[in-house]
Amino acid sequence: MANDKKDILNDEKVQKMKDDVSSKIADAASEIKEEISEADQKAKEVIGDKLNDAGEVISEAGDKLEDSITEIKADALESVDNIKEVIEEKKKGVNISVGALVGIIVGCVAVAALIVFLIMNFTAAQPKYGKAEGKTVATVNGEKITDKDLGYYIYAEAMTQYYDIEGESADGDLSSFDWDQEIDGKKLSDTIKENAMKNAVADMVTGQQGEKLLTDDNAWTEKNDQQIQSTVDSYVQQFGEDGFSLRARSMGISSANEYARMYTTVMKAQNVQAAMEEDISKFTPEGVDLQNYTQDDRASVKHILIETTDPAAADPAATPDPTAVDDATGLATAQNVAQQAKSGGDFDQLMTQYNTDTSETSAGYTFKKGEMVEEFETAAFALKLNEISEPVKTDYGYHVIMRIPGLYEIQGYWVEQAKVSENKGNLDKVSVKAILDDVQAATEELENEQAAASAASGAGTSTSGGNSAADGNSAAGGAAAGE
Repeated sequence: MANDKKDILNDEKVQKMKDDVSSKIADAASEIKEEISEADQKAKEVIGDKLNDAGEVISEAGDKLEDSITEIKADALESVDNIKEVIEEKKKGVNISVGALVGIIVGCVAVAALIVFLIMNFTAAQPKYGKAEGKTVATVNGEKITDKDLGYYIYAEAMTQYYDIEGESADGDLSSFDWDQEIDGKKLSDTIKENAMKNAVADMVTGQQGEKLLTDDNAWTEKNDQQIQSTVDSYVQQFGEDGFSLRARSMGISSANEYARMYTTVMKAQNVQAAMEEDISKFTPEGVDLQNYTQDDRASVKHILIETTDPAAADPAATPDPTAVDDATGLATAQNVAQQAKSGGDFDQLMTQYNTDTSETSAGYTFKKGEMVEEFETAAFALKLNEISEPVKTDYGYHVIMRIPGLYEIQGYWVEQAKVSENKGNLDKVSVKAILDDVQAATEELENEQAAASAASGAGTSTSGGNSAADGNSAAGGAAAGE
């Protein structure tokens, strides 16, 4: 700062005055620090202990106020910096009048008070839940999961719950569905968010473990990342940035960039699962009882199906397998198979000899609740690892089920060993309903777009316009799901 005063350092009277000024500067600096600290504490009390920085406060105030609050914050920080400069300049022998310093202090306190006022009033006026902004809801071994990432997992879990609850009456219209209904004493939206978070953490941990354990042809490489980006780029080229983002939003994914990120996370986990099906021993931790990590809503099993010609079959119009037998014969055969298996018979050999489920591989099935018929799931989830069931009757016939160690048990161990930290403040602000409302809005917009394209091309004369959009959405969905 400029100093118009003469150099009178040898004058004892003036030197005393300088000492007084120095003391007042120190006192004033201390006071302003206390004022700022009090203002900061008041702000924290208003918006909660989870406030990490002023930037987060500004973000929560809303896009409309972002520019003005950012400017105010900058002014406050500049004022604080000015005080620091004053102190540094004093150390260099430069004098400043007490009046000027007081002016700076008053200005800084006023700005700090204005920030608190804006926080108290504007955040109160904003809705509790806003759109996903890329805020961290959890970290897994230092890697972030954001509210944007969680959107896809919420969508996927919500669809599972929706079709499980609605059953045959489900028509895909989410607009009137009650996401806050209570099921077993718990709000459905809370269950969805909880399971979505669980699945997001599990996928991230699995991908991380794959990077450590896979060193052969199954290892994830830069080439895989390039292939994913190439896939996303092709979708963007086909539908345009806005068109592809619309398709992504219909799956709870906010943008093309977020789609690429989610596609990578999901595919890394799928890659590990595929490698497990080839040789699970690479991933099985030594000296760990995986029974401690079984879950009541997901499992891996092998089963032997004895198909029957029961008239109550799931699809009576379907052509039955030529190996199908009548119900009594099927039950007797299944009982025999179960007895052999429980007596020490090789389950894989029994599968080869008796199983009529042609889609089952030697790795069996890995599934979550809602993905299999109810009778099958109930029996499977009740088993301990390597335990074999009695014959289980479904519309397809009789099943002999053996629960085996698989992806979810190993994931459970990995998650327990991982350093997982949730940001409850940010997680609480994630609205399941807001995400699913946006999914519904994007879906309706996409359907209208496809209908308009179909009408423009002429009904029945060209399917390329409407169907290409539909096919693109299907392809995008399959990619995000790792299909």
